[in-house]
Amino acid sequence: MTEETWRGSFAIPMTPYDEDDRIDEDVLADEIEFCIESGVGGICTPMMVSEFRSLSEDERTLMIRVPVEVSDGRTPIVANVAAVNTPLAVAYAEYAQEVGADAVIAMPPYIHKPDYETIRRYYQAISDAVEVPVWIQNASVASLSAEQIAELCTEIEHVSWVKEEVPPSRRNISRVLAQDCPAIHGVMGGGGGRPMMVEHARGSRGVVHACQFCDVVQRVWELLDAGELEAAGDLFEHLLPSLMLEGMMGMAYAKEIMIRRGVFKNHRVRSRTRALDAHDMAEIDRTWARIQPYLTWHGA
Repeated sequence: MTEETWRGSFAIPMTPYDEDDRIDEDVLADEIEFCIESGVGGICTPMMVSEFRSLSEDERTLMIRVPVEVSDGRTPIVANVAAVNTPLAVAYAEYAQEVGADAVIAMPPYIHKPDYETIRRYYQAISDAVEVPVWIQNASVASLSAEQIAELCTEIEHVSWVKEEVPPSRRNISRVLAQDCPAIHGVMGGGGGRPMMVEHARGSRGVVHACQFCDVVQRVWELLDAGELEAAGDLFEHLLPSLMLEGMMGMAYAKEIMIRRGVFKNHRVRSRTRALDAHDMAEIDRTWARIQPYLTWHGA
């Protein structure tokens, strides 16, 4: 499994909680198996979708360890090591490499917007701690220009991949790739998968997104790679209403879909206390009926 094969759906697991607000490791293991059986190109964990900022340090490491163990080399695991300070990010990176993650990813420190020199030292320290690829998560919290990204990738040994999500992500992907920087091994988009058609056209290697429809996202990407643009567009347009609901309703929606797919037991979230109401559920029912014929994973 080499970096050259890193394409398509890089799925993010949601964090499953039990009724006591603890991570349900059995459900998490099932979720990772679901992603792998869906044929994803990789898994990124724990990201914003995983509510990583609501997790304790022990929970953060659990959300790295379990995916690595379940995957057992079957798909690349990209571990999120972003932190509020450099020493903590380095500690996460060291742990991720120790347990067997294939790469690490980090946005800059995300409480107070750091200056560029602080960001450079942060990525240098992460790179110095590992021997695996380091991804820059370019987010609005401390956005980097295309020129700065190319500079970091050129000057820091292991920094070589980019998750570009600063709006407009499609154009910023083009700007990064226009640097024609050999130290940038690949750029991926995000946005919940909603911009994936235009991002693929601009040279994105994949899409980092919540995993509830990762089988369909992967299939869209495979059709695009095969040049079957009409078939890819048709499938994407069947999927898009469901992706829009994720943007509207957040991770409670994504977890509700995972209940319907037979993986999750509840849609508990920490980052939003307002439950899905009857109108939400009615719209979920409507879009769920429309997407079901296009799902390729139907359970173990």
